[in-house]
Amino acid sequence: MKKFLLFLMAFVVTASLLGLRVTRAQAADWIAYEESAYVYGKGIVYIFSAAGHRTRDVKGASIYVGSDLYNLFCWVTTDKQHIVCNAQGGLTQFAGQTAIIYLAGQMFYVTIPHKGAPPEAASSQPQPLVCPDGQISGADVLFDGDGFPTFIPGDTLDEVASAAESWEIEFEIVSELYCMMEPT
Repeated sequence: MKKFLLFLMAFVVTASLLGLRVTRAQAADWIAYEESAYVYGKGIVYIFSAAGHRTRDVKGASIYVGSDLYNLFCWVTTDKQHIVCNAQGGLTQFAGQTAIIYLAGQMFYVTIPHKGAPPEAASSQPQPLVCPDGQISGADVLFDGDGFPTFIPGDTLDEVASAAESWEIEFEIVSELYCMMEPT
């Protein structure tokens, strides 16, 4: 009886080892906090540098401030080098206070930025973005009903907005201008 149980145990262990699928481990890079700002009409935006992450990795992010936990809407930019998180709602009431962001299993201590002036009150025009050869400027746009941002080309955010309006779907520009490889 003991031999039978020993044989059965050895068989189960061997079968379970052979039944495992072996896949190549893919570790995402460490996330680093870059900056935050209040974007008029959008709310508070937090930007992180991170490579190797996917949008599904950053779902469920949250921010803890004022003894409450608030949801963050986060996504990975199309260049796959940054994570952008948008904190919508009345978090500006906590401006200047320290908050904790929980993102992809990591914690970040951040400061809630103060509300800025509306764009009409800005005194100087931003400088145009100059991209290297083979790249075009544009921004990420989130269309209503779509869970992932789309890169829309344009030399200014106004041009990006104009191009996005041609789709005749509600949209929101969710990034600043950046350079991306020109499609072939």
